This record gives sequence, structure tokens and C-alpha cells, in this order.
Amino acid sequence: MEALASLGIDWKLLLSQIVNFLILLFVLKRFLYGPIVKMLSDRRDKVAKSMEDAKAAEEKLALAEQESKKILDKAVNEADLIAKAAKKSAQDEASKILVDASEKAQKISQNAKTSAEREKDMIVEKAKKDLAQLVTIATEKIIETKPAADDVAKAISEIK
Repeated sequence: MEALASLGIDWKLLLSQIVNFLILLFVLKRFLYGPIVKMLSDRRDKVAKSMEDAKAAEEKLALAEQESKKILDKAVNEADLIAKAAKKSAQDEASKILVDASEKAQKISQNAKTSAEREKDMIVEKAKKDLAQLVTIATEKIIETKPAADDVAKAISEIK
């Protein structure tokens, strides 16, 4: 201790300063260093959690984009199928309409032909009757006798 005194150091003062330093070190560690370390640790954990959350959000976003692309592709495919089906249906309907129109035109044509045939037959029959009457009248005038109805019918049937 004398060696300390020869250097001008008071051992009591040194001892009290060492005790004060240890008390100050304990108080700082207990009330300042501990909470600061805890706060830094909490902040590090929050940053790590935020990074994990951001990564999870990016993965969810990528999955959502893939899902939306799948849904969009599916919708486009369904729209194409619907458009194709509508086009085919329209073509089928147009073909059906054309077939129906053709059938109706054929029926109308057939009816017109049948009607024309009947009318022609009626005109021919009328002409034959008129001809028979003219022949009968002409024969009466030429021969001055009335021919038999059987003879006129036979002559008309030979004309056919």
C-alpha cells in the first residue's frame, strides 16, 4: 500500500472508486444495457418476422397470379367452346332452314305441277267435249241427221 502511496494513489479512494464503478456497472447493466439488448433483440425478431411475412406474401401473390392465369385461360377456352358451339348451331340452323325452304319449294312446285296437270286435263276434256259438240253439229249439218251418242263417244276415244 505504500507503493501506492508513493505513486500518489490513495488506496481508500481507489477502493471506493472501484466499488462505485462496480455499482454503476451493475446499475447500467441491469437497467440500461438489459432493456437495450432486449429492445434490439425484439426489433431483430420483428424484422425477421417481417421478412418472412414478405416472403410468404410474395409466394401467395405468385400463387394467386398462377391461379388467376389458370382461371383466365379456362375462361378463354370456355368462351372459344361457346363461340364454336354457337357457330355450329347457327350453321346447323341455317342448313335446316335451307333444307326446309328447299322442301317447301319442291312441294310448291309439285303442287303447281299437279294443279297445272289437272287444269290441263280439264282443258283437254273441255276441248274434247267442245270438239265432240262441234263434230256433232258439223255432222248434223253435213248429213242432216243426228249421229248416235255411241258413235260420237267412240270417235272421241279414238282421238285420245
